[in-house]
Amino acid sequence: MAKSLTVTAYVNSGGPIFDGRAPGILARFEADARQAIADRGVELLRAFRMDKTGRARGGFQENLHTVTRGTTVAIPGPMIQGVVWTPWLEGVSKRNQSTGFKGYHLFRSTRAQLDREAVSIADKRLPPYLNELGGQ
Repeated sequence: MAKSLTVTAYVNSGGPIFDGRAPGILARFEADARQAIADRGVELLRAFRMDKTGRARGGFQENLHTVTRGTTVAIPGPMIQGVVWTPWLEGVSKRNQSTGFKGYHLFRSTRAQLDREAVSIADKRLPPYLNELGGQ
């Protein structure tokens, strides 16, 4: 004699994924992570020692900052009173070709470092947003 077992399940579909709040939460996480990565880039650029000649005064590092343009956070090369440091320090100006100074490659090496650190930086910012989404 075969017996049957009936199971009834009820699913409650609620929370940010179902009520439309999730895209806003994810957009805030993305902006937060993007800014944190850019801030780390400024930190790396400021920490780079540029004192091989003994003439460095810190003007380049002091004037580094982030700029938000739409969904992009950039670190522009500083320019103060018509002095442009970035191409010279990066090693891509015509002046570098006529001298023995080949540049520090600051932005190239910083970008490579940020590529290695970006996921970790974003992961550290994620927990509060996961909580808002109802996750762990």
